[in-house]
Amino acid sequence: MKYNMLLIIFPLVMVGCSFSTSTESLTDEIITPDIEKIEDVGSEMITHHHMYDNMDRGNHDYVDKTLVIDPNESEIFRGDVVFFINEDGEKDLSRVVALPNETIKISNSQIFINDKKLDTFYGKAHRVGLDKDSYFKMMDKEGNDYDKEVMKKVFDYNLKEKKLAENEYYVISDDWLRGNMKVLNRETVIGKVIGYTK
Repeated sequence: MKYNMLLIIFPLVMVGCSFSTSTESLTDEIITPDIEKIEDVGSEMITHHHMYDNMDRGNHDYVDKTLVIDPNESEIFRGDVVFFINEDGEKDLSRVVALPNETIKISNSQIFINDKKLDTFYGKAHRVGLDKDSYFKMMDKEGNDYDKEVMKKVFDYNLKEKKLAENEYYVISDDWLRGNMKVLNRETVIGKVIGYTK
């Protein structure tokens, strides 16, 4: 009798558990990987020549470009590239993936926000614009010398759930190997990158 009860209860528990895991995803229909060229830079804008490749998606995005930053944009959205002061007092930039009061988790380099999969071009690790399989195939086919173990760690990265405070954002550079992955306090943000001049 006890065995029969277990046979009945166990499937019910398993079905109940399956409903607690969200299959919903979070998309971004507005932000694209492209960076806009700004012809007329207003006097209220800030310019910054960015030399680092932390935002490279395979087209040298943001690299060796004079970026235009709007310091007056008070509202920051998911997907925005922000210009900020880092821990060393230097100016840096990265993409916002999680907003204040949200919970972020990363599982095998896939970002989840409040248990929803971040299903957008910046929601998962890549290297020079390529996903894990495409990257390793390309590197091996071309006979490139690279540290495969380091790249496996990038593509298999995990972050335990982290709840952000009301003045915190979570930022990740577009190239996970080369840039930031951290909590960013709103007070350190100088402005939003809106494009480049040259």
